[in-house]
Amino acid sequence: MFQRALVFFSGFSHFFYGVIALCHPHFVAEFARYGFDDYRGLIGVTQSLLGLGLLMGFYNKNLKIYAALGLAIMMAGAVGTRIHIGDTFIQSTPAIIYLIINLFIFSTSIMSKK
Repeated sequence: MFQRALVFFSGFSHFFYGVIALCHPHFVAEFARYGFDDYRGLIGVTQSLLGLGLLMGFYNKNLKIYAALGLAIMMAGAVGTRIHIGDTFIQSTPAIIYLIINLFIFSTSIMSKK
């Protein structure tokens, strides 16, 4: 039950974030600050698709596993980026929390598959 709630939370929020990253002025500026303004479209679409994949993982366990792994990799990159640009721990906290959530989803999904 706890994992299902995390899957819904992570999947929906990554889908939503990916969509608004494509057009919201705040996120346009944030991606420029990160040094990824040229990749904002690719990152936004990828994040939205992986979020959708996580939600579709309610029906296909393999899709959930791969989507959670993909999002964990993206969040590890986000944490690394935050460290590289000198953000504070508080500014980095959302990426860290999502990294932990997606690693949890991935690992518990792998363990329950056996």
